[in-house]
Amino acid sequence: MKKILFLFLLLSLNTRAQINSATTIYLVRHAEKVTDDPTNKNPTLTNSGKNRAIALAKKLKKTTISNIYSTNYERTIATAMPLAKKLKKEIKIYDIKELKTEAETILKDNKGKNALIVGHSNTILETIEALGGKRPITSISDQEYDYLFQIGIAFDGTTNVKIMHYGETNSHSEGEQIMHNR
Repeated sequence: MKKILFLFLLLSLNTRAQINSATTIYLVRHAEKVTDDPTNKNPTLTNSGKNRAIALAKKLKKTTISNIYSTNYERTIATAMPLAKKLKKEIKIYDIKELKTEAETILKDNKGKNALIVGHSNTILETIEALGGKRPITSISDQEYDYLFQIGIAFDGTTNVKIMHYGETNSHSEGEQIMHNR
């Protein structure tokens, strides 16, 4: 009987370790950018955008983030910067043109850990798919900056995508805290 209890306890602890060690990737679009010069392809953040970047750092401050990724644009790097400074982490640049390869590398480098990816309205949903998740909404409009997606990847490869929001809210047709399983 003691051997059976011991085996049950061992299996239970192993299962909990696997659940607690799932990979979690947080994804956001860059915060509000300056739009007064349509010829500027690399604008910085507005004051609202800077405040949103600080709100992101506050939202994730209790989360152990192992790596922070950003595209090589001023607005995405500036969105990630407050959290990177708070955690004393380097921002790693990823190439959206090589999304499949980048997603594989991000998953490999963050297995059992948490990471943040900062991208664009036209890349974040594709990034969720490249990580193995299901697109939780159809699109992100140019006026929507407050989405915070959380994709959990279990050891068996199943994914769970959760929609959250941070900073000042934008109006949305989707409900908050929606989960999608795959």
